[in-house]
Amino acid sequence: MDKYEQFEIEQRALMRALEADGPSETLAARLKALYRDAGVVIALGPSRAVPRDEDDDRPADDLDPDALPMADDRDMDYYIRALDSGALTPIFAHAPWGEVSLRYEALMMDDKVCPGLRACWTDPLAFLAEGKADEGFSTRIEGMVGAFGRMVSAEWWRWQVRVV
Repeated sequence: MDKYEQFEIEQRALMRALEADGPSETLAARLKALYRDAGVVIALGPSRAVPRDEDDDRPADDLDPDALPMADDRDMDYYIRALDSGALTPIFAHAPWGEVSLRYEALMMDDKVCPGLRACWTDPLAFLAEGKADEGFSTRIEGMVGAFGRMVSAEWWRWQVRVV
């Protein structure tokens, strides 16, 4: 059984408990633990800040001329250093969701591995609830992700909310 199946089983059990017994501190703690990895994942393309040789060909899809250029190992190293510095963490600050932590994560995009990051907040339930209730949620996330992408000089970025 993979982690997604385990997640779905636990989620169904918690939703049944919520329906049967109503909200409780114990149930809230179990939900918070289940959603601990809920956050935003951001796939990043190559960085313009990484020095390149003029004849340097970055990985791209040779079959599709419209494919996005993919980052290489130098870009990944650059993004990891940027995350490790902690200087860009405040971009994702949003007090109602608690403290944010950023971590590097290799992501799949167009069947290729690309560098990325996951932003998780200490109150994942508040994060997810706002995502369901607030129409400005996507705009807020887009602003955070865009600011981060511009600060690291990424040629492109894509984001998605994930719970696992």
